[in-house]
Amino acid sequence: MMRFINILIFCFVFHYGFAQQEFSFNEEVWWGVMTSAQISNRLAVWNDAHFVNELFFIYRTGLTYHPKRDNFVTTVGYGFLKLGTPNSEGSLVRPEHRPWMQTIYRVPSTKKLSTSFRFRYDARFIQNLEAGNLADGFSFNHRWRFNNALRYAWGNVISKNTRFTTTMLNEALFRTGPGPNGVRHEHRTHFLGQLGKGNFVYSLGYVIRYINTSPTVARINHGPVIWVTINLNFMKNKLPTFVEYPSDHVD
Repeated sequence: MMRFINILIFCFVFHYGFAQQEFSFNEEVWWGVMTSAQISNRLAVWNDAHFVNELFFIYRTGLTYHPKRDNFVTTVGYGFLKLGTPNSEGSLVRPEHRPWMQTIYRVPSTKKLSTSFRFRYDARFIQNLEAGNLADGFSFNHRWRFNNALRYAWGNVISKNTRFTTTMLNEALFRTGPGPNGVRHEHRTHFLGQLGKGNFVYSLGYVIRYINTSPTVARINHGPVIWVTINLNFMKNKLPTFVEYPSDHVD
């Protein structure tokens, strides 16, 4: 397994190496709990939390609209983050306020293999830094995110009461706007194995993040992903009539 991961990281470095960047490598563990609570035939309340030690914590909430065909799914909401700083010694001390919206297009499919495309916009208000320490005021930036999820549903191969799925996510993130905070470009690839039982989906996988901090310097962050996704229905204790996937909620 580690040999396979090392080959993937090498491919990332080779792909981006034409920019003549210097790379640093960092390990991380990405934890996440993601929930969708259906409150009507078309609406669901979104709540999730993600944590990577020494890097960030985010709590995100929102309201999701599912149309009748459930192919274009739109969410608007707000996120609050605590981020690390160069001088915080791993403590998450830097606040960020993040109004956001996203639209997911699910390509119609009757096969085990399916795909979806997600566009997300983040309005990022991040506290300023001076010499690596917190400073007065907040800066504002736009972040534009483009995500593709490729899923294969293996079905009840483990047991008749569980559903096994494998997913590969690719996402490109770009920063624009007047503020100096935030990296200008990042690319993320997730490889996930997912076990569904009832309303719960348990995801275990690996993420590789290419973080383009400057034209000459970049970071490769990589490590395990451990997520739990819960789909609920608050309408007379019925099962949800639509499903939201971990790839819908990935931060």
